[in-house]
Amino acid sequence: MRCTLCNEYIEEVDFQFGDALEVDDEYWHAECYAEYFDEALESV
Repeated sequence: MRCTLCNEYIEEVDFQFGDALEVDDEYWHAECYAEYFDEALESV
């Protein structure tokens, strides 16, 4: 799968370590999500 913003490949391990996330069937690097939406998701 590829990041919605930067289009770079996302490894499965990135999801396990919180470096990537899935939001509304879109895949994002955590940094790309924060940059695009100007906010970061909080870890629970």
